[in-house]
Amino acid sequence: MRGAYAAACPGRSEARATLMQPVAEKIFFAGEHVAGPLIQTCGGARLSGESVARQVIAQLATK
Repeated sequence: MRGAYAAACPGRSEARATLMQPVAEKIFFAGEHVAGPLIQTCGGARLSGESVARQVIAQLATK
């Protein structure tokens, strides 16, 4: 298997904050590319996924 990781173009790292926001409260993004200080790490990907899972659960609980 080939590996990959996310890297923002110079001056465009703020785009990650946009990706962290749900789209219409229906589409959520998770992964190493939105893991805050742990970007580009497996641990960051896992923690990001867990965080988004909690957001989805909270969103479903309000409906």
